[in-house]
Amino acid sequence: MDMSKSSSLWIWFKCWAVSVSLTGTLLGASIEDVRKQIDPATGKPKDSTTSFSVTGVVSARATVEGNQVLAVIQPVGAAGVPLLISAADAAKIIPRNDVTLTGTLQEGPHGVTALKVKEGSVTLNQTNKAFGSAEPRGVSFFQDASSLEGRYVSLTNVTFVAPKFDGSGLAKVKGEGGEVLIWLTPTLKDRDVPAGAVNVFGVPVKRDGQWVLLAARFLSVNNRTAQTLATKHTCMTCHNPDIKAVGPAYRDVAASYRNDPDAVAKLAAQIEKGGGGKWGVVPMPPLGAKVPVDDRQQLAQWIYGYRWDALLAE
Repeated sequence: MDMSKSSSLWIWFKCWAVSVSLTGTLLGASIEDVRKQIDPATGKPKDSTTSFSVTGVVSARATVEGNQVLAVIQPVGAAGVPLLISAADAAKIIPRNDVTLTGTLQEGPHGVTALKVKEGSVTLNQTNKAFGSAEPRGVSFFQDASSLEGRYVSLTNVTFVAPKFDGSGLAKVKGEGGEVLIWLTPTLKDRDVPAGAVNVFGVPVKRDGQWVLLAARFLSVNNRTAQTLATKHTCMTCHNPDIKAVGPAYRDVAASYRNDPDAVAKLAAQIEKGGGGKWGVVPMPPLGAKVPVDDRQQLAQWIYGYRWDALLAE
């Protein structure tokens, strides 16, 4: 047998075996490969038989009908694809988790085509991984958000219409130019909505023929001002809003206080008096002599604002 032909055949077979297994699973597929199998005109799957094995970072999620979770998985800095996950694997599908999973494209709840994840196929690779910066957009973009579909965006300077979440899994916000529906977990029922003007972070999806934002985070429009204040008082030397540094990430601190009605007072007291032991061996120094009372209150409110990350992921 011609050795050059034999070598070529072996290389071809090896490449084919890496990409497609004998069970019809496309191994090492990109999220863009999956997106190409969703018809842009109808939003329906072109291929509902191939299993795709993909890796990416979870950017947003909400509990939906049947105790399932609808989420979005993204490559860093690019458009993602919706996921539909059973309750058994939902604990791994948390925003900022880098995961590898396998699933087939199917039409899910409210007409959203999603990669229905095979139960038990989710592998957690890394927590707290960035998936790219949010693209700021106004309310008017949601009249037709097809250009934003699958991308991580910030719906800027909006206010909630109702004073509390009603448990429907939807909430309405208004801004200059109209209103937008936010898709979120129904477990927020009876909680107060964020006060004042906020930026809502998440991923646009088409639900029942209407563009909505699958929410991942709510932050006050004054977030940058508060972060500047934290930098001024050296808080950012040891802390980061999203990633553990010398001290814990603020989103993790806020998550631990998310159901505590006295959270802001406790956080302000922690800034004033310092302490240690809860988050590791490095103690937090007392800052009461350096940080004025009003600034401590503002910083505590800002830190507590990150609780929405955890609440939206329930």
